Amino acid sequence: MSLYRSFLWWLLLAALGALAWDLLQPDFGEVVIRWHGTTVTTSVAVFLFGCVLLLFALWLLWTLLRLPVRAWQDYAQRQARNRLANGLTAFYEGRHARARILLLKAAEDRNVRDLALLGARQAALALEDWVDAAQLLERLNQSNPTLAASNNARLLLKDGKPQQALDVMLTRPATEWSPVARGIAIEAAVALGQFDLARNWLNARGSGLSAKQSAQLRALYQSRYLEAADSADTLWQRWQELNGDGQGMASSAAFAARAYALGMQASAAAALLESLESRYQADTAQALAVLAHRDEALLARLSALLPAHPADADLLHALGAWHEACGKPEQAIGFWQRAVAQGGGAESWNRLGMAHAARGEFEPAYIAENNARRVLNGDTPLPMTGISLQQKIAAQAVPEQRNEHGIPLLPE
Repeated sequence: MSLYRSFLWWLLLAALGALAWDLLQPDFGEVVIRWHGTTVTTSVAVFLFGCVLLLFALWLLWTLLRLPVRAWQDYAQRQARNRLANGLTAFYEGRHARARILLLKAAEDRNVRDLALLGARQAALALEDWVDAAQLLERLNQSNPTLAASNNARLLLKDGKPQQALDVMLTRPATEWSPVARGIAIEAAVALGQFDLARNWLNARGSGLSAKQSAQLRALYQSRYLEAADSADTLWQRWQELNGDGQGMASSAAFAARAYALGMQASAAAALLESLESRYQADTAQALAVLAHRDEALLARLSALLPAHPADADLLHALGAWHEACGKPEQAIGFWQRAVAQGGGAESWNRLGMAHAARGEFEPAYIAENNARRVLNGDTPLPMTGISLQQKIAAQAVPEQRNEHGIPLLPE
């Protein structure tokens, strides 16, 4: 692309030269310059050429005169960048005093001033120098008010002061917010229960939020929105409102937990099961375990999903909870054994241990409870004892799945 531009430039110059020659060739004209008694006579072409040379000489002189200044500016910028890099390195190495000194020196360069002041403030906070941190925040506010507001609001939100964090963010217009600043404002609004405000900011066009950040904030908003419902009618209304947005792990779990607390297990379980039948999601199946109660019809509908998802640990865990609620402890233990064999989490191990303990089988109960702790810590579960080989094979076995053409499907 650079070669093409150069070619066009030289082509333009050639065209201008040809045009000038076409204009001057019939009559070169005459230019008379008289100054302090001296008279100089020349042609128009020579005069124009002399003007070009004069302009080139002036440009060259100006460039030479600016060389020391530009060299000094480049040196100062390199020094500022080096101080910024060294200061940030010192900060992350835990040498906060040195980091503050280097970053304050780097802040003298306006090109890196905002980042340097922000880092120096973080170093001052790490040193618990509150006065210096406040002064640096004021300097940052003069340089970049929106960045200063978001940094201050983040710390206030971290300290459990959402109202102050929201007040700080509202000092700047929402159009100036960065994605991080918008996320802080949404979190503060959700913490204060101002859901309309949070929803408007979350759905605003041109917010700049990444897909991951938007999903996390939406999950936080949905879960808090459902948890704040003070009655069964309000909870049901909010669930119906969010149902069109697609329920994720946070909303399904929050809906189930709040429904259980409000004593609406039957209607909430039916709603979740209906959602599960229309679009299967493992997190919704896991949420159904919280709402388990004695209802053979719902248990039959839930069991009907098993052939299509035989290796889903969340569905197996939910089936175990529902069988236990329906007074079928043997089947419940079997489903929980299958759940942990398919990679189930600590909750499946915990429920399995409680079921064994209720039957007086204390050794497998102890192992299961120990495995629940090991899974939470990221360790490998210990093998269960007191279980026959046939039971182990049945727990790990998964029916073969085939497509509509009869071809076996590979496991995901």
